[in-house]
This record gives sequence, structure tokens and C-alpha cells, in this order.
Amino acid sequence: MTTEDAIDIITSPWLTLTLITLACIISLSDVYQHIQNYHQPEVQKHVIRLLLMVPIYAIQSWLSLRFIQVSLLFETLRDLYEAFVIMSFVYYIINLLGGWDSLVKTLAGKPADLADILGISSLFSDWALGEEFLFNVEKGALQYVVFKVAVTVIICITELAGVYGEGSFDFGQAYIYVAIVQNFSQFWALYCLVMLYQATQEELSSPKDWRPVFKFGCVKGVVFFTWWQGFFIFIIQSLGAFDDVNDTDLPWDDADVAHGIQNYLICIEMLFFAIAHHYVFSYREYAPVNDVPKEQKQMEMEIPATIPQTGNIV
Repeated sequence: MTTEDAIDIITSPWLTLTLITLACIISLSDVYQHIQNYHQPEVQKHVIRLLLMVPIYAIQSWLSLRFIQVSLLFETLRDLYEAFVIMSFVYYIINLLGGWDSLVKTLAGKPADLADILGISSLFSDWALGEEFLFNVEKGALQYVVFKVAVTVIICITELAGVYGEGSFDFGQAYIYVAIVQNFSQFWALYCLVMLYQATQEELSSPKDWRPVFKFGCVKGVVFFTWWQGFFIFIIQSLGAFDDVNDTDLPWDDADVAHGIQNYLICIEMLFFAIAHHYVFSYREYAPVNDVPKEQKQMEMEIPATIPQTGNIV
């Protein structure tokens, strides 16, 4: 298959439009259910932000395929929301476990030798369980938000100056430096999420099992998997895999092909993430224990008053 054939496939709108429509229907339906069953506002507001990842990623990717010349603008807006999601997920876990003060007390009562699975925090300082630990986790997620905002400005300026060179590993272009710093920032945010999971997995699993592995997996899957996927696609581009398109009359160049493949894959993947989110972030998890389903309440109201009440038969 030539690059020109690949362009024909990824620019065909109907398959991707169908997939993102299904993904958006599933995710927006879940958002609606949370709004209709808003039992834990401080927790569910973060869930809604997480669920909106799929529609935003899906629509952005489809628009980028349709308007390839301005795809960088759409992707930049997506990246800003991506950073916001990481921050929201940290606060989601904090509020799920009773809020900042409650979680600080819980962590302070844990053994001081919580395993640092990568041994990295020791390069900086020991993270004492309690407020210091939670503050460092929060700071680790927040730095990613700040970096994303800063890098968005840098990308816009260098792109307008013609020196960004996305997908190019030329040291005379800005892309390679942005990618290196972004890798570190993203890795540190991911590491902080892993540390938060390590510290709270017991509370997230008992007495109620919030299925923490799946929740962490869904968030990290959307944010980090898609970014690394794009990174490796650009490596393939830099090796000349799509250079033959530059010899055609098509309005695409090799960088556009890399963008197109990434966005095409995201359109497909978002349907699977929407299905996963539907089960992992269900509104039913946040209903009160004794909450009676609305359908059951309605049926009880419709029972005629003439039906005698059952009692003890002596």
C-alpha cells in the first residue's frame, strides 16, 4: 500500500464519522445520567469532566482529518483539555476518599515506608505520608497543566515563525526540544498518579470497591497512550516512511500524513474508550446505598390504595 492509498482511506469521512458519533452518544448519555443522578456533586463533577474526554478527542480528531491544514490548532486545544483532565482526576480521587483533610489523616496513619515503586522520589526528597505527600502529588499534576499552557504558546509562536517542525528531529527546529521536555513533564505527572494509586489502593478497594485499576487505566490510556502513539508515528515519519507523498500533486505532505494517521486511529479508539468509561465511571456507583430506582418508586405510586396492606397473620 502506498502513502496515497493510505490518504484515501483516512480521508474517507463516513467510517470515522460513524465511529465518533457512536462514541459521543455513549459518553454524552453517561454525562446525562450523572446529571440526572447527581448524588455526590463534589465527586461527580470530576467524573463528568473525565467522560467528556471522549467526545472532545473524537470530534477534534475528526475535524483535524477534514481540515488538515489547521489540525495543529485543534490538537493544541485537545492538549489543553488533556492537562485539565489529569488535574481533575487527582481531585476526583481526593474527593472520592472524603476530601483533602480526610485523606491527609488517612495517609498519615499509614506505615511511613510506603513503597516507591520506581525509586525516583528519593532523588528529590522523601515524601512523608500525609499532607506533604498529597501536596507533592497535586504539584506533580499541576506542573503538567502549567507546562501544557506554556508549550501551547511556544508551539503557536514557533509555528508562525516556521521553526516548529513537528515530527522533525532536527536540532534546528523547536519540536525535538518541546518533545523532550513534554516527555519529562508527562512522565512526572504519570508517576505522581501511580504514587497516588499506591498510597490509596486499599481505601479505593475496601469497604467499597471503586475498581481503581480500571479507573486509573482508563484515564492514563486516553491521555498517555494517544500521546505516545502519536510520538512513535512521528518517529516513523522522520525515518522517511511517508516521503513518497511529497512527489504527488496531493495537498498533503509527509507531516500531514502522520497527523492524519494519528487522528484516524483516535477516531477508532475513542469508541472503545467510550464503552470502557460507560462501565468504569457508571453513575450507579454514586447512588445512596438505600436509594430506590426511579422506576420502582413510580410502580409503587401506581399501586391502588384499595389493595390491603399485608401484615402478620395470627
